[in-house]
Amino acid sequence: MVRSHPIYAALYDRLNNYAEVDWLGRARQWVADRSKGTVLEIGAGTGMNMVRFTDVDEYIACEPDPAYRRRLLRRVPESRVPVRVIDCPAEQLSLPDHSVDTVISTLTLCSVEDPARAVSEIARVLRPGGELLLFEHIRNGRLLQRLCTPAFRLFVGGCRITRPTLDTVRAKGFQVEVIDSLELSGATSVMAPFVTAVAHLPGDPA
Repeated sequence: MVRSHPIYAALYDRLNNYAEVDWLGRARQWVADRSKGTVLEIGAGTGMNMVRFTDVDEYIACEPDPAYRRRLLRRVPESRVPVRVIDCPAEQLSLPDHSVDTVISTLTLCSVEDPARAVSEIARVLRPGGELLLFEHIRNGRLLQRLCTPAFRLFVGGCRITRPTLDTVRAKGFQVEVIDSLELSGATSVMAPFVTAVAHLPGDPA
């Protein structure tokens, strides 16, 4: 059963507004510009990525949390591409094998219950030659990050800031190319580094 986070969902856009006009907005735009064909986003949240797409065949928004999904549905009319919203966890995608060209995950694999299973599902639904586009924060090995993890999990939508996300993706057979790594100052530095990456399955064209 998916745990809902109604308070954080209600505050999400306002809390992140400062980042949306800066580094987070740039990361989202990179994801949108790189995406092609049929696009699946796991953990689509309030739809902040959805409104950036202009040249894809279809955008499939996977969002199992009803609190986020309500806000996502309100934003659908702002989309410039066809949208389909699905209610399922990333660990159990309600899509056929090899049915999407691009999967995107922006600050999502930190909060799914079983990231390894979610990545296996991503591999299942990707078509040959498809891409997994990532913008995630990952474990930095610092004591402060470990100490802050319980508070983040409780108050920040179930986020686990110490997950070795790129290692998890590689362990499921993906070849990962890190495009950028971002360190930030202030409170956000606890979550850093933020990495932008492209992942392909072996044998797929890079």
